[in-house]
Amino acid sequence: MGFAQRELRQLGIPPLKRYGQHFLLSQDARDRLIDEADLSPEDTVVEVGAGLGFVTAALASRAGSVVAIEKDRTLAKHLESKFSESHNVKIIQGDALTVPFPLNSKIVSSPPYNISSRLVLQILKSKLRIASLLLQEDFVKRLTASSGSRDYGRLTVMLQSRARAEYVSKVPRSAFYPEPRVDSAIVTIRLTPEAMVTKDDKIFEDLVRAMFSQRRRKSSSVLSRYLEANYRAKKEKIMTRVDLNDKRVHELTPIEFVRLSNLIADSVKH
Repeated sequence: MGFAQRELRQLGIPPLKRYGQHFLLSQDARDRLIDEADLSPEDTVVEVGAGLGFVTAALASRAGSVVAIEKDRTLAKHLESKFSESHNVKIIQGDALTVPFPLNSKIVSSPPYNISSRLVLQILKSKLRIASLLLQEDFVKRLTASSGSRDYGRLTVMLQSRARAEYVSKVPRSAFYPEPRVDSAIVTIRLTPEAMVTKDDKIFEDLVRAMFSQRRRKSSSVLSRYLEANYRAKKEKIMTRVDLNDKRVHELTPIEFVRLSNLIADSVKH
């Protein structure tokens, strides 16, 4: 019996499906995940979904301060006891999606798959230096996809307009208990100082969402319908200034989406 099974049995709880609990067992995967964050004693690191504290313990030995967030009350209480003498570890029982991250911190986590999209969007809105995450492999491929590819989509554009994502390495499902049905991968996300400037974040997000609802149609046609529904009075003016070269929606690059949204934002203000 492995350490995860032993600790769960001592706590008298099974892994909870509603929290997407799959506990990382592989020391190699854990160390690779942490190595990517290049931690130092000056760093504050956030862990989302601390679970049984396997990653937390390694983080505490490398970082100056660890903020470990765990939604499961039983596990959070267990972690408080486990790290009661670790003065650089703070356990927060709560939903990581509603907990503000410390400024200029780093994130190192193997979070539940079911919060992946929302967590990435939260990271993009936070002032973080780097995120090293262990996520579902297919999801990581979406984050790192190129325009025109099968995996390229709304979340890709949202991320790549503000950050750089890098696929690091694959992690097999056997690295977890209980085993998930899919393989995972480590990805790093670095917010870039040269992030593309959107003049109106809401217009940008709405535009990208609407366009990708018809990802394989010609982008000019989808844009025309979007403008007709939302900015009818400005539609003709905007369309005369757009040259999409018969590209399909999924062929538009992040910078092209930013330029389109900025054009709409400028037209709305004047």
